[in-house]
Amino acid sequence: MNIISPQESVPVQIGSFTIYCEKFKVTRIKNFSEQNTVSGNEIITNSGKKAIRIVFSGRISGDNQLNFIVDSNTLICSSEKFSVEYKNIVFGQCQVQSFVVDDQNNNFISATITLISSEVSLKSGDDS
Repeated sequence: MNIISPQESVPVQIGSFTIYCEKFKVTRIKNFSEQNTVSGNEIITNSGKKAIRIVFSGRISGDNQLNFIVDSNTLICSSEKFSVEYKNIVFGQCQVQSFVVDDQNNNFISATITLISSEVSLKSGDDS
């Protein structure tokens, strides 16, 4: 018999703030250039990868939770790259692509931040 246990949010450090991640999504796309031959057959003539997109959705809490907006805006305007760890995965060369904040006058704010990354690897020393 399987028992479903509630999972706690995962703290993720991004810049100077911590988002308690409740939802995580990663996508990566490879684009293909296609051409048709004279006889109508299709061929792939080229391909290229796009950056990895990482979406963290969760809560920001603490006394200065709305500083998330200023900190995220600073990161989105910066060309500085950084690394982010999620569980046993490290995303390197990250930059902020977008963020959304929803403040419903609770003791936390709901936030979603999207990063782009060109590197992904297992955390050092983790052979899982």
